[in-house]
Amino acid sequence: MSASVAYVQSLHLVATESATAAPTNKLDGISEAPVQFAEDSVDTNYLGSDGWKRNAQTLKSFTIPLSGHLMKGSAPHALLKSSFMTGATVYLLVIEDSAAPTGSQGWRFPVRATSFEEGKSSGDLVTLSCSLAGQGAPVAI
Repeated sequence: MSASVAYVQSLHLVATESATAAPTNKLDGISEAPVQFAEDSVDTNYLGSDGWKRNAQTLKSFTIPLSGHLMKGSAPHALLKSSFMTGATVYLLVIEDSAAPTGSQGWRFPVRATSFEEGKSSGDLVTLSCSLAGQGAPVAI
């Protein structure tokens, strides 16, 4: 076995679940977008156990911290900030292979921006940092 190549063809941000990846909604300037999955759990044993804790999975969640450079005038960047300001759910489309059959092209993540930061880098570029909280299960596209 060999390690998997970390490759994403493009990122897109859309306002509706039915929207598809297009040049107009491409989220340019993003250099980092890891998907961090987590689970909640509950203890499953109390009295009469062997003294060791056991638990069961309950709800799953994910967060996606984005970072990169802000692209002024970009509709997807404006939608990202709007999601933070309004609390609206938006959809991050992670396209791994646009030529693949439907269901194998990538993932649609329903998300809500829970933080949004604009800054200035040493190279005089405006940086962007944002945290996206999952709003349901990711779907293969």
